[in-house]
Amino acid sequence: MPKNRMSRFEVFIGTWNTSGEVLATEAGPAGVLRATDTYRWLPGKHFILHEVDARFDDQPTRSVEVVGYDLATKGYFARSFDDQGVSGLYAVELRGLRWRIDSESMRFDGRFSKDGDRLSGLWELKGASGRWQPWIRLMLERS
Repeated sequence: MPKNRMSRFEVFIGTWNTSGEVLATEAGPAGVLRATDTYRWLPGKHFILHEVDARFDDQPTRSVEVVGYDLATKGYFARSFDDQGVSGLYAVELRGLRWRIDSESMRFDGRFSKDGDRLSGLWELKGASGRWQPWIRLMLERS
């Protein structure tokens, strides 16, 4: 049995109040994001279940995500599924206080506070021209 490579992700476990400033992009207008993010271990502590209950302005959206380590690729991943029928696969990296999420069309670069009770960062979307556009300035605060 492989050693548990997920122990560093303990910083996520719990419930977070999330707020964001949605910036105007090719994909849509500016707005406000409010959400509750809940992270909990799945049995064995090899995967984390991340549940999101969010509102983009007045539009509700819900999603679930599984975060884990893939032995075949030797990398960390997140696989998400939302209430619109969309799923996504992301490479994730937690190095010290820095948290990164990457895919072909979106990415996040954030940083935890030293006490681990806040995570702030920026989501970006890749536009039609192939250039990255700032999308959501995000702040998660532990409940």
